[in-house]
Amino acid sequence: MSTPDLILTGATVLTVDDAGTVAEAVAVTDGIITAVGTTEEIAALAGPGTKRVDLSGRTVVPGFVDAHSHVSMGAPYVKHAALQTPPVGDTRTVADVLRKLHEAKDRNAPEPGGYVIGWGYFPDQMDDGGLITAEMLDAEFPDHRVVLVNVSGHGGVVNTRVLEDAGYVPGVANPDGGTIVRLPGTDVPSGELWEQAWMPLVFSLLDYGEAELEAMLREYARWGMTTVQDGAASIKQIEQVRAAAEQGRLPVDVRSLVIYNELDEAIESGIVGTTSHGHTVQGVKLIIDGSPQGRTAFVTQEYETGGPGGEQHWHGLANIEQGDANSLVETAYRHGVQVFAHCNGDAAVDRLLDAHRAAVAAGATPTGRTVPIHSQVMRHDQLDDYVELGFEPSMFTIHTYLFGDIHIKNFGEDRAFAISPMRSAIDKGLRPTNHSDFPITPINPLVLLWTSVARTSLSGVVLGQGERVTPLEGLRALTIDAAYEHRTEDDRGSIEVGKLADLAVLDANPLEVPVDAIKDIAVVRTFKRGATVHDAS
Repeated sequence: MSTPDLILTGATVLTVDDAGTVAEAVAVTDGIITAVGTTEEIAALAGPGTKRVDLSGRTVVPGFVDAHSHVSMGAPYVKHAALQTPPVGDTRTVADVLRKLHEAKDRNAPEPGGYVIGWGYFPDQMDDGGLITAEMLDAEFPDHRVVLVNVSGHGGVVNTRVLEDAGYVPGVANPDGGTIVRLPGTDVPSGELWEQAWMPLVFSLLDYGEAELEAMLREYARWGMTTVQDGAASIKQIEQVRAAAEQGRLPVDVRSLVIYNELDEAIESGIVGTTSHGHTVQGVKLIIDGSPQGRTAFVTQEYETGGPGGEQHWHGLANIEQGDANSLVETAYRHGVQVFAHCNGDAAVDRLLDAHRAAVAAGATPTGRTVPIHSQVMRHDQLDDYVELGFEPSMFTIHTYLFGDIHIKNFGEDRAFAISPMRSAIDKGLRPTNHSDFPITPINPLVLLWTSVARTSLSGVVLGQGERVTPLEGLRALTIDAAYEHRTEDDRGSIEVGKLADLAVLDANPLEVPVDAIKDIAVVRTFKRGATVHDAS
């Protein structure tokens, strides 16, 4: 073995290998892990040119893999108004929202007619109910277009200029798969839009430049992430990330999913499946339904609180009809494209299962592991379907914390307590992952890990004690199992000889601290291929 470029010693090294090995030190050569062992063993390998880092008892884990997030949604939001409620942000009232929008307008100085944008808006958890209408936004911003992106990403509130741009005038019908909320007792749009009434607008606003992309990826590195997913990207956005990769500007690896309505074009271009300088076009993203906190997730048993527009006997919304889902999945399978599908509700999961079976019956063979993303308000019999069909779910346990109390209201305790059933999935032999879905929820993987172990809501309710996992299982969901889901387990996800030296240094051991202390663990340093991409030490 050649002399290592870098050795890390004096640590607790959680390798997350199959044996659960705990070591003390790691050696790295040319960005690859070349030895794992005791401090004495690894120190003996050092030569005159070896960089030595004594970690003084800190903990080393594999670089975190965000199984699902949105680089191309998060990047343009960096400069806009962040409107999250506690504990993520400090927005509590409508006055807070309007103040932050004005600050963003002053900071970004859009031209008359340009956009003022806020994101993370969540009226359900605001002290005053958070009701904002187009009329209110018109009065505050008479010269601009205004968009408030709901924390779910699946809806929001806009002003009259934006409504008129979309043709949403009094009396207009809801688009298929979408809801235009009306002012009470009228047919006048209030400004609140959901799903297919909203999606074309929000995707049109996701332009960003080199600086925003780089700032976004540095934020992932700050949290110990070394591989991240861009979970619904246009071909234009994929080309932007590829260009940055080929210029050597990616501090972390990015794995892009092409948005489903551009699948044919992406296949024809030949870009799907290609890799260059840390950027891979991993597969296709289907968005089958909406969000549970936004009451648009597609469920078989109706919501207890009705729909976002006051609808009764409400089952949410499907963005893709069954026939279209069948066609998309078959096309992907026939062209060797891995399928990732946003499925928050059990009816959406059924739609994906049916599409898979139809594709296989037509002679199409799936590539890799088909991934139902979120798998939240699902039935346990569907886990058996996952096992049978070779699916691997990516779950979203931070919902139990940030939105758990809302889910109890929307679905009742039985369904809410079964959201993101990681324990049940593991017990059936599946390898569920966990994800941030940033910018929907924060990137911080230690909070994600804590939520999978604690499953405690903001008010202190435990959402399904029987679905709690162990800290090691939670760590695996954010490392080796996430790599497995992406079919990259051979070169990342654990600290083993021959794998990439993608490492995160923590100030405490998540397997040993009290459960509620896991969320407070800090990322001290992040190594990507042996190079430091974040250092807070």
